[in-house]
Formats: sequence, C-alpha cells, structure tokens
Amino acid sequence: MEILENNKRALERVMPKFLEQRLAAAGVKNVFVEMAADGERILGIERENRKWYLNSRYDTAFAAAVYAGRYQIRTYGTYFVFGFSDGRHVREFLKKCDDTNHIVICEPSVEIFEECCEQFDVSDILEDKRVQFYIPDATDSIEDIMKKNLQYSDFTFTEFCILPGYDILFHEECEEFQNLIIERMRDEAVKKGTSLSFQRVIPRNTLYNMKHTIRTRNIGQIREALEGYPLEDIPAVVVCAGPSLDKNIQELKKIQGRALIIVVDAALRAVMRAGIHPDLVCTVDPNPPERFFTDLDLCGLTWCCENASKPEIIRKYGERVYYFGYFEKGWNQTISEILGYGFPVLPTGGSVSSIAFAMALYFGFRKIVFMGQDLAFTGGKSHTSGIEGALGDNDKYIKSRCLMEVEGIDGTMLQTDFQMWYYKQWFEKAIRDGGDRMRVIDATEGGARIEGTENMKMSEVVAGECPAEFDFRKIEQAIPPAFSAEEQQKLEKAYRNLKLQAGDLQKFIEKQIQALDSLCRKSGGDTGVTDNDVRVLRDMLEENDILEHMPLFGMMTVYAQKAEYELGDTIYTKENMGIRDLAELNLNLFLGYQKAVQMLLEDIEDNLSEESISDKGALGI
Repeated sequence: MEILENNKRALERVMPKFLEQRLAAAGVKNVFVEMAADGERILGIERENRKWYLNSRYDTAFAAAVYAGRYQIRTYGTYFVFGFSDGRHVREFLKKCDDTNHIVICEPSVEIFEECCEQFDVSDILEDKRVQFYIPDATDSIEDIMKKNLQYSDFTFTEFCILPGYDILFHEECEEFQNLIIERMRDEAVKKGTSLSFQRVIPRNTLYNMKHTIRTRNIGQIREALEGYPLEDIPAVVVCAGPSLDKNIQELKKIQGRALIIVVDAALRAVMRAGIHPDLVCTVDPNPPERFFTDLDLCGLTWCCENASKPEIIRKYGERVYYFGYFEKGWNQTISEILGYGFPVLPTGGSVSSIAFAMALYFGFRKIVFMGQDLAFTGGKSHTSGIEGALGDNDKYIKSRCLMEVEGIDGTMLQTDFQMWYYKQWFEKAIRDGGDRMRVIDATEGGARIEGTENMKMSEVVAGECPAEFDFRKIEQAIPPAFSAEEQQKLEKAYRNLKLQAGDLQKFIEKQIQALDSLCRKSGGDTGVTDNDVRVLRDMLEENDILEHMPLFGMMTVYAQKAEYELGDTIYTKENMGIRDLAELNLNLFLGYQKAVQMLLEDIEDNLSEESISDKGALGI
C-alpha cells in the first residue's frame, strides 16, 4: 500500500490526468507479477496463452545494467524510450544521464503502467525533471510532448531506445512512435526553411496584425454565431488552386447559399472570374504574389488572416477581417482575458489549404469537401489556369521543384514535389485522427489519392450533399467587432507598451554582451580562465533563463533565427568545448540578439508612428 501511495503522490504532481482517469479503474488480468531467481519481482503479460516477461527471470539488476550500457549518453542528448515495465531499465539509464539530457518514455500499455505503480516504487522516476511520460489516452498528447522535447537543434543528439521485448509485444505501437518522431523532425526541418526565408517579414507582419486585431474580429465569433445550425449536414467546401479546379469550378456556383465556401488566396482569381462570391477568403502567406489579387473586384469579401498574413493585402482589400493564430505570448494572453475565451489558434500542415480545412472543423462542420486539392502536377500543370503565371513559367517552376511520385485517384502515378507530399501526409494524419467525427469528400476529380477521403465528382456533391439552404453571408454580416470601445483603448495602451518591453530586452542583452565580451578577452584557451570566470559564465547562462521569460523574447528570436540555428548547429556537434568556446558562442548569439532587438524596436516604432488604425477594415465596418 505504501508503494502505491508514494506513486500516487508523485502522479498528482506530474500526471494528474492519469491519476484521475486510470488508477481508480478495475485491474486487467493479463498483466502479472512473478518472482525472478534473484528474489526480485518482475512484471509479465499473458498473450495468446503465452507468458511474456518484461525483465530477466534470473538476474534483474544485471539485465537492466546491460541494457543501459548499450547507449552512449551524450551531453544535451534527447532519448525517446519505448517501454517502461517496472522502471529498472530506465533507472539504470538515468544514472548515466546528467541535467542536460531529456528522456521521453512511451509506455504503450496503460495496464502495465498501472500494475507497475501498484507493485513497484517508481516515484523517483516519475518526479525526475529530466523525464516526461507518454501513455496513450492518459497523458498530454504525443504532439505536445514532441513540441516541448524535440527541436531542430536536437536532431544530432536524438536517439530511439526500445526496452527488451517491447518491439515484439507492441510492434505496431513501436512503429507508430518512431514515425511520430520522424514526422516531428520533418516538421522542424520545414519550419527552419520557412523561418530563414521570412526572417524579418513574419515578425514585421505580426506587429501590424497585432495592432489590427484591436478593431476587427476573430474566427471564434464565427464559431459562436454558427452554434445551433445543423453543421453535420451542411458541407464546407475548401477551394484550392490545383490544376483540376479548371474542370469543375462551374459546379461551385450551384451550391452558393447551400454550403460554406472557403477559398484559398491562390484560387481566388479563378473563383471570382467564374462569377462566384466566396463566403471566406483565407490568406496566410507572409508574401503572396500580388497577381493573386490585381484586376479583380474584391469589394465585399470577408477575409480570414493570421499573424503572418501580408499587411498590404489587408490594407487594400480587407473590409471585413477575421483573425486567428499565435501572435505573441503576452498579446494572445491579453486579448484572451478580455474576450473571456482563448484566442483561436489552428493546427497547420504548412499550407493555406490545411489551415482552411482546420478552420472548417473549428467552426463545427463535419462534412468537408475538397476542390482543386490535387497535391500533384496533374496533366503537367502546377496550378489552376486562373493563377495566370503568378509563379512564373509553368514548366520551369515544376523543374525547379524537388520531384517525387504519388498514386493518383485513378491508380496511375503522378509527379508531385516534396512540399505537396508533405501536405498530403498531414491531411491523411488529420483525417485518421478525426475518425468517425468527420467525413471528407475529395471532389477534385484529379490529382493525388488522399487516404481517408471519399472520391466523388463535384456534380454528385451538388446533387446529393447540399440538401438545405444556408445563408452564411447573412450570419457573418451580423457579427460585430470583437472589442468594445473601452476594450479597444485598453488594447491600444498594451500595444504602445511593446516599445517599453522591447527596451527592457535591449538593456538585458547589452548587459550580457558586456559580460561575455570581458570573458572572451581572457588569454587563449582555458589557461587564463579562473574559477570566478567559470562562475560568471554559469551565472550568465542561468540568466538566459530570465531572458527567455521576458515579454517579447519569443518575437525577438524570430528576427534572430539565423544566429540561433547557427549556434545549435555548432554547440550540439562540437566536442570538448572549453569555457572560452562557450563564451564566444554565446557572445555571437547575443550579438545576433542585439541586431534582432534593434529591428524589433524599429518595426514597433513604424507601427506606432502610423496613423491610429482607421481604414474600413480596422473600423470593423
């Protein structure tokens, strides 16, 4: 009983969700405990009339030590361990680790973990700050855990470990866990490319859009306005810019007023030329081609934008704008507190079409229809003809891509590129995760086969999937601006305060630069470094934690992506670094921060110097 109570106290602190949902549940009979030859108890599991033991039946301590000895623990290493059993193997593994290591443990069997908590005191492992557990349906989602523990700079020092027997007993779960790690690495690699491409553009756009949220609306208001409508029966059509859109775009006209039509910006030209008025236009690219929008009558359109959306598009065409997304930690917290609900943030697969899809689900629609979602170069074309060369010569564009092949909806193989293949993987996972809660119809009539979708002609969607009238425009036009005049004044004051917060960041960074520069001026190597210098460097590194929690730090680092990635590429690969090496690397990083915070201050000043938001869209007309 004492063992269970010790574990419960630990679980209350680190996994309260598991404690609430599982330990009160009835035990499962296929997990058992037996005595090993050395007198120690071990866990086992019965499957198909066979007993499987999760530790040695002879010498438990030796087996755990041998397991831990397989792995060379590296400073700053992140280790994903599949399986936990009775904790002995992990405890031996942790003995080899230091405070720079992170260990993510996936125990695929809730029943094994429950029996472990009842029979073995593992409170020391549960409360170890280096350790995070993932237990399906009983802890944080694996996606959230991956975000916290696997960044781009961790790749070199990431290792996957499997406890004995677990790859046989839980083969599919083990494979899925490995695939999730690979997906996370792929996401981070794509994120790096995006961050470096738009290093200053994204935060500059974000500052404009933060200011613009004060007098506009957010997509949470649309969701609220749609409550009570039978959204499970009403289709939400996501119109993308693939080449197959040309063949069935006229069908879209027939469902106006009977479905929600969300058009991505690249498809807007084709849709408007076909005489169709979209319900929502989704634009999230920091710098979309101007050709998407020129020579079109865009009056009366409703736009959905996020933090990085291009300000010029909103200034010119944004009569009615609905925002979503993560702007900056403090800003999102402030507007959420005033709204009384969390400011909407959508999952993204890296494309505007994935965001439009996520938005439809967020609103509550459960029947999603794709048009123009080719995700391939169907017929040797990159996009709908409506895009009219906005991306340059078609053939040159395709040849410039990283090409691969995918299966088409008719079983033939089609050319695609890595980017679209990556989007396809995201959609398929999102559809799998949604299960029976959604129905996704692919009415593209061409392009790649998207697993989990129903392939259907758009004419069939028109005939059989849009049974009732649905006047979204009338619903949307009745939605007022998100904030009252008094709340707007409060937010304007908070926005003006950004300049003071950036100034505090600048002072802190200057102080760190002076200290690091002094340390770097010591004579070559470590020979001129004293014990006091070591303490100074350690104290400065600890102060970095203070910096990371200061307002606007996250936004400032977006300006310094190049410096941060370069530091990560060096510090995690260079062996045997001395005090002076560490000081020089950190000095280079802070010099990057120095430039970054100056750019941040300049962009804040530019937005503050502009006339108080007064265009039509900003006034919420």
